[in-house]
Order: sequence, then C-alpha cells, then structure tokens
Amino acid sequence: MFIITGTIYEGEWYDDQRSGQGMLRLPNENRYEGSFKNDKKNGPGKFFYLDKGQLYEGVWVDDIAKCGEMRDFGRDTAPKPTQFEIPKVELLNSQAVIAEAENTFLPEQD
Repeated sequence: MFIITGTIYEGEWYDDQRSGQGMLRLPNENRYEGSFKNDKKNGPGKFFYLDKGQLYEGVWVDDIAKCGEMRDFGRDTAPKPTQFEIPKVELLNSQAVIAEAENTFLPEQD
C-alpha cells in the first residue's frame, strides 16, 4: 500500500490495519521489517537506517523500540554515515538481557 507521504507498506492486514508480518519503507529508503499489531510496530522487528548505515533489531511496543541491539550495517556505503562507529557492547551476556526484555514485553502481544 502506498501512502501519500511516500511510505510503502507490504504485508499482512487485519480489519483495515497493519497486522502480522510486514515491511514499511519510508521515502528516504529506511525501512522496518517485522511484526505489526493495531497498525503499529509490535513484537520483534528490524529497523534499517540505510541512510546512516545502522540497524536496530529488537522488540517494539506500540511503535516504540523497547529493547534491542543497534549496530553498524553498511556504514561504509551509506549516503550520510554517522561520524563514529557504534562501540562494541561489553555485556557479559547481552542475549540474556534481550531475552528478559522479550519476556517482559512480548507476553503483552496477543
């Protein structure tokens, strides 16, 4: 579906709302791929900041990123790369932190 703002949505619908798996591409080519519910980003998903060369992967609730990992992704070829690389995360068990956040936020999803 093409929206007047230039945003394009491809994916599942329920009751005239984005619901299920889908991809939302913005006019600047940045995009979100993941779960939708009630016409909003909800559940696991990835947001590709292609203009900056970064990727956020994590859990979303009502269009808000709750917990996840941000990393450089194609930064060398991005049109407007960030000035600095994202530093390496030094958590002892970062996957456990993300799993705990998923357990906190995902049960809210039906």
